[in-house]
Amino acid sequence: MYTHVIFDLDGTLLNTIDDLADAGNQVCAAHGWSVHTINEYKHMVGNGIPKLVERFAPSGTDRDTLNQALAEFSAYYDEHKEDKTAPYPGVAGLLAALKGAGACLAVLSNKAHNLAGPVVEHYLPGLFEYVQGALPDAPLKPDPTLLHAMMEKLGAKPETTLFVGDSDVDVLTGKNGGLTVCGVLWGFREREELKDAGADWIIDSPEQLAAVVTGTALLTTGQAVVAAELLRVGRLVAVPTETVYGLAADATQETAVQANYDAKGRPDAKPLSVLVDGMAMVETVCRDIPEDAYKLADAFWPGPLTLILWGNGALPSIVPAGGATQGVRCPDHPAALAVIRALGHPLACPSANLSGRASPKSAGDVLGQLAGRIDAVLDGGPCTLGVESTILDLTASPCRILRQGGLSQEKIEEILGREVEA
Repeated sequence: MYTHVIFDLDGTLLNTIDDLADAGNQVCAAHGWSVHTINEYKHMVGNGIPKLVERFAPSGTDRDTLNQALAEFSAYYDEHKEDKTAPYPGVAGLLAALKGAGACLAVLSNKAHNLAGPVVEHYLPGLFEYVQGALPDAPLKPDPTLLHAMMEKLGAKPETTLFVGDSDVDVLTGKNGGLTVCGVLWGFREREELKDAGADWIIDSPEQLAAVVTGTALLTTGQAVVAAELLRVGRLVAVPTETVYGLAADATQETAVQANYDAKGRPDAKPLSVLVDGMAMVETVCRDIPEDAYKLADAFWPGPLTLILWGNGALPSIVPAGGATQGVRCPDHPAALAVIRALGHPLACPSANLSGRASPKSAGDVLGQLAGRIDAVLDGGPCTLGVESTILDLTASPCRILRQGGLSQEKIEEILGREVEA
């Protein structure tokens, strides 16, 4: 895992091109110069604002006029720099996940230093340890002077630091600094430019960067089918629920379930509950299901209630740790339910933490404990409940609560019409 990740700003974290183009074309129009397209501006930026002004001005423009145009551009851009600028989709979630995984995040930009810091904090607050913009007495990227100074301040080592950017300038900056470089394709430049500049990685979406940095992929909620396909071939995927994030394996595959135990460091003697999408799936793995189970499921599923029932032997014995009972729950989260339905099997799914550690409530929490140990995290945002489910043993007489969680004893008793043990 990379301990430090240093990002370019414009075209990598923030889509600033529309505001930059509007400011440039405002100046062009005022001077009677030809205006330029958004795509043309994408190839003008990257070397600082003075160089951008030189590029949108007509060839041969004298220095005094360029200086005047620079002042006009700066004044207009300062007033309108937030009109259309926004983080690229998925960037904020990625950064939060990487920070949660323990990575130190920083920004190195050719945007003026007095602008870079406030812009980053405005759009992506609280995520970066350090932001460095251009200084009057220091060379711009791709010169590595400011990069080396930043790394020294952060205590970053070249072998565990990744540089991320969208242009050849960024790739060369990282290479000049002796770093591995990841080029991104959602910004201002094309794959060929990044490849020719020597990028070590080239990625299409922010979520892919999690795999580069941590060894564990970050999936979006729209990728439930991708998560299910990983599970189908025996991989491990952390999935969000309303309680906490769970570490899912296909419950029908013994080797996948064993990998789940191993990834968590969970004792083999502790049984695993499974996630289902309803009572019809419960009927495929349990027997002698009492009427109380149907009443409770009708009242509280999807929701934070795990029922202990008699297993029917359909699942590998490793799931209930050799026992005769099986815990089942239907989670109240659309992404988790989508994965279960896409797979068509129950998920063996304990909390997605190292055994003995705190249960995770976000994708970043999962990566902070299991990065590199599991294949992917399906990022569904923060858990809405944040505490484990209540576990009710319906094989005991009278039934009893084994763990008090997100559903109260009083609500269970109200549905059953009698007291339960706790």
